Amino acid sequence: MVGALLTHASVNAFNNYFDYRSKIDRKTHKTPFSGGVDTLVKGMMKPWQALTVSLFCLICAALIGLYFLARLFQVLLPLVVYGAVIIVLYTPVLSRVPALSEIVAGSGFGFMGLGVYATQTGVIDAVGIAIVVPITILVALLLFLNEFPDVEVDKVAGRRHILVLLGKRGSARLYVAGQAATYASIILAVAVGVAPIPVLVSLLSLPIAYKTSRITLKNYNRTPKLIPALGSNVIFILSTIALMAFGFAVASFV
Repeated sequence: MVGALLTHASVNAFNNYFDYRSKIDRKTHKTPFSGGVDTLVKGMMKPWQALTVSLFCLICAALIGLYFLARLFQVLLPLVVYGAVIIVLYTPVLSRVPALSEIVAGSGFGFMGLGVYATQTGVIDAVGIAIVVPITILVALLLFLNEFPDVEVDKVAGRRHILVLLGKRGSARLYVAGQAATYASIILAVAVGVAPIPVLVSLLSLPIAYKTSRITLKNYNRTPKLIPALGSNVIFILSTIALMAFGFAVASFV
């Protein structure tokens, strides 16, 4: 858990630093859920301090990663290396590769979940994949919807994420398809016996997903009216993941 928090803090600090260097943080439309932060823009922290924080968190996370590598080297090495690469290169490099940034962000958290599973079981198997797929899609959807208010600024800054490529209307439809794919992956995992039946409790987040998709399809081009969808999107994603975890926990006692 500490390692996961450190990696998340590191990539966020790196992102803040590089966004300040590119001046994108001065141009984004700030909402409670998107647009970055003004920590560097307002002079609350020096750029070198943000870079120091990101490097410190990365080094501490790497030490924790080495601890687990000493016990499960072959299983965890690809996950640890992948995580280190995307933390450092996400903002300056990977976000500029067409249609890659959402996938990279989602898979980073998906593989984090897989790493947790591997430390408990010692293997990566079909159950682990059943965890990776929905988490990857969900976290990708979190970033994806948060990109709507800033798509024009991102385009000028050279970012080539899916929203820039598809436009807002097509991306709104793709967002809904991503929701459907999330639930389909969970149902399929249970249907083939990979995930236990209690994991279906994650379907309880469907009403929140429906609310979010309805607002998004109606207001994808109107940022003020889209903000409620950004908020409910966070609730939809976190509740679905939490319910999945609850389902797995219940199954371990049944």
